[in-house]
Amino acid sequence: MIQFKRYPHIADLLEYYIDSKKRNDIGEIYKNGIKNEEDAELFCKFIWDVVESIHSDSELEVLVLGNTDNTDMLSDLAYEITNHMKQTGYYSIWETTLDQQE
Repeated sequence: MIQFKRYPHIADLLEYYIDSKKRNDIGEIYKNGIKNEEDAELFCKFIWDVVESIHSDSELEVLVLGNTDNTDMLSDLAYEITNHMKQTGYYSIWETTLDQQE
């Protein structure tokens, strides 16, 4: 399972969106770890989908993990995903998906 050491609440956030979006493919990656570049790209793209959902849910005042505004978690999410991608050797894929968002 992917571990988040500095901001463990990010696990709750990702598990919420994996479940709510019914993303079993991402759930498997989350549970078993990133095994290859394809997993890394799929996971990174999902993270950007989560970022968009956090903004959208905040605007619509959707209750997520007891809050209607979780945008304060975005910097924690960015830190944990960046750190994880560096540790697993897939940081370049994270950067590429970031560039695609801009």
